[in-house]
Amino acid sequence: MTDGRLRPVPPLPPPLPDNIDDWERSSKAERTLNDLVEDIHRILVNEDPKYRGYLRATYDAHAVEGSLAADNVMAAMIIRDKAKSIGSIDVADEKLAVINMALNVVLRRYKKSRKQRRNMVHGEIVPADDNNE
Repeated sequence: MTDGRLRPVPPLPPPLPDNIDDWERSSKAERTLNDLVEDIHRILVNEDPKYRGYLRATYDAHAVEGSLAADNVMAAMIIRDKAKSIGSIDVADEKLAVINMALNVVLRRYKKSRKQRRNMVHGEIVPADDNNE
């Protein structure tokens, strides 16, 4: 409903830069190791079936190397090797155990951790019956 009075036209906002290099990030916070590992994880999920294989199992008996811990180390090695090849120095120089911890954070971000998937029924995560949640 209008009252018939003329209202001033607001000024146009400044245009968005066409090139991403011209965008200035307002948050000066550095990306975390978790964020950097996530970037590499997203690349590897798309291009490396061996990497996906190391993440698939939810029980030791199904693990490629017979142990979830061993599969975690193998996945972390692939991440570190990929980091070296793409020049992601912060990840490439990191210890495998630290990369593994970051990978677990990344997997939880997507609700794809081993524990989440092990406790999933028809796409819904249900609490484990071991009183360990």
